[in-house]
Amino acid sequence: FHQMTPVQASAIPLFLHNKDVVVEAVTGSGKTLAFVLPLLERILKTEQSASRPLDPVEGGDVKSSRPIQAIIISPTRELARQIHQVILSFSPYLPVAIPSLLLVGGSTSSAASDLEAIRTKRPAILVGTPGRLEELIVPNGEAGRGARVQVRGVDALVLDEADRLLDMGFSRGINRILQILPKQRRTALFSATMTEALGELVRAGLRNPARVTVRVEGKKQEEETGEGEGRKIPSALQIGYILCQPEEKLGQVCRLVEREPRLKFILYFGTCAQVDYFGRILAKLTCIRRLEGLEVYPLHGQMDAKKREASLAGFTKHSGKGGAILVCTDVAARGLDIPDVDRVIQYDAPQDPKVFAHRCGRTGRAGREGRAIILLHRGREEVYVEFLRVRRIPMVQHPFEREADEGMDALSEEVRSIAIKDRDVYEKGIKAFVSHVQSYSKHEASYIFRLKDLPIGRVAKGYGLLRLPKMPELSGSGGQEGFTPWEGDISEIRYAEKAREKQRQTNL
Repeated sequence: FHQMTPVQASAIPLFLHNKDVVVEAVTGSGKTLAFVLPLLERILKTEQSASRPLDPVEGGDVKSSRPIQAIIISPTRELARQIHQVILSFSPYLPVAIPSLLLVGGSTSSAASDLEAIRTKRPAILVGTPGRLEELIVPNGEAGRGARVQVRGVDALVLDEADRLLDMGFSRGINRILQILPKQRRTALFSATMTEALGELVRAGLRNPARVTVRVEGKKQEEETGEGEGRKIPSALQIGYILCQPEEKLGQVCRLVEREPRLKFILYFGTCAQVDYFGRILAKLTCIRRLEGLEVYPLHGQMDAKKREASLAGFTKHSGKGGAILVCTDVAARGLDIPDVDRVIQYDAPQDPKVFAHRCGRTGRAGREGRAIILLHRGREEVYVEFLRVRRIPMVQHPFEREADEGMDALSEEVRSIAIKDRDVYEKGIKAFVSHVQSYSKHEASYIFRLKDLPIGRVAKGYGLLRLPKMPELSGSGGQEGFTPWEGDISEIRYAEKAREKQRQTNL
């Protein structure tokens, strides 16, 4: 690193000089190092002057071991793992070993095994998600035989992506953790936005905090009016939108990838079912398969923990002749610093408008140029452009990819042919379509994304559906024009997996 980012230059000295800190900064501004570096510095000083540390496990049989000195709380497993990797990356350069431990729960570990890891590894830093940390730290938890982690030596606490911690319903757990930790600790809260709920958390958990706000100046408005307005996106990030019909979206995605086949893309969908379906479809489409070396990685919150880890690691480490596409939900929209992401494509607008900037912010990080594009339906959804501009997220119109339009019908038929060859794909398509329609009906910007204006027939064609499913939302939608049902017999579609097909035949 040759120089600090503004958020690092502002927050690090404050945290080092025993100040509680509240940091509000745009995505991609270097927040992780802004708390990792001062934490390591504080612990190094403590380690070098320590006499007889506390046992990290109450009632444990380790007589002289390192106390836990810092805790970092993150909203998701993926972000917690990323923070932990950043800490580990400094290990070779430290004069004294500073062990750290990742505590994220899930199928890969139990509370009892995490407790045993604390006994044996004696970490100075715990990095984890709220649920597992609460289970281990708060009395009467389930960490085996009533044992819990001793936190009397904790000197620093970091709440990363604090707004999302509250959005995900962790408020009660965080408050319980705050009550257990020493009152004399230093606390740093990092967030991309500040809300009333966060204000309450600051009042409850921090003492007279210093506040740091880092924004990006809107250059165009400054030139026109002489007054710079704080933008919610990095200056190196270009955001565009493409206006198209629902059945043209997949073709637009394919064309954007074909134009830059060696780049790394993140493709966002609104639901887990959409990721399951389009992840399968994209991997099988001719337009994608003919791009040498290009790989498709699905990722969503309902995946098995090991599959999630493998998919994220595969995309992060991907290199070679071809590019890569991470097909995901908003589980990868906040905090994750995935290196070298060149393009972000949003197939659907996020249900929560605040998430839009965070999705875009996976590219154009730390001064590196990036481009993000959202696909909007012609008509009512065009109002979303002005909706975001008022919220200080300017966008420019990206040209419609005409070549994709010319092959639209052929692409739709290819998607259908994939479903006809495998009942699993057919069923995933139905689930994806239903989840999308239901999500659309509950959009927070409901005056823009109205179900009655959604052309269901065109959407179904874009999904390559064979038949429209029966669902109550269809009666209140914008009509079924543009969709032609498949004339074949649905019951004749077989599973590609022989065991599943054999079981289906038995059930019949």
